[in-house]
Amino acid sequence: MSDQTPDDPQDDVELDALEADVAVIEVAMEKVDSGDLDGYEEVTADLDADPSEQVGDGAVGDGLDAGPEGQPAV
Repeated sequence: MSDQTPDDPQDDVELDALEADVAVIEVAMEKVDSGDLDGYEEVTADLDADPSEQVGDGAVGDGLDAGPEGQPAV
């Protein structure tokens, strides 16, 4: 008997979505590096924030102050 858990098809869907987002981010970074800020805006317009990635749900960004410095909240 194997100690591995069965693959969850939802994991594959999430991984595919993350890989697609990474590809878009790489293209966006290339646009910025070349000075094409309009191209950057065009490329990143299709990125959607997953609810688990939004501030307010215990995600990484929750400890940051919304102020201009972006310092950790005290």
